[in-house]
Amino acid sequence: MTSRSEQILDRIETALNSTAGTAGVYRDRWEALSRGEMPALAIYPESESDDIEATCGVTSELFVRVDVLVSGAPLSTLADPLRVSAHALLMAESFTGLGVIHCYPDGRRWDAESGEIGILSCRYRVAYRTSLASIE
Repeated sequence: MTSRSEQILDRIETALNSTAGTAGVYRDRWEALSRGEMPALAIYPESESDDIEATCGVTSELFVRVDVLVSGAPLSTLADPLRVSAHALLMAESFTGLGVIHCYPDGRRWDAESGEIGILSCRYRVAYRTSLASIE
């Protein structure tokens, strides 16, 4: 058994595997990427909050960060096509069977000061429902 949030993260990874122009999609990647592994996407769960409903249900919000990692400059130009492709794939994902209410973008941050690697962080807010008794 896996939690609903883990199932959602798996579905996001599967959807982003079709992103045009990437050399790879990684979950919770903490090791440094080599130039041969870029451009790449890395998916990180950031936080999750719950709202208990009177009907013994739970509406949760999962905040997910998708990093677009590129080698070279300018970051905005190199990362933008990957961002556009990844965003379209996430917005088209139906999350069927997972109780997802919506998946919305929640801001971006460009970090071109990481040496030769630039990172465009795209944050998403995924709301979903579960029962109070189970988070799967």
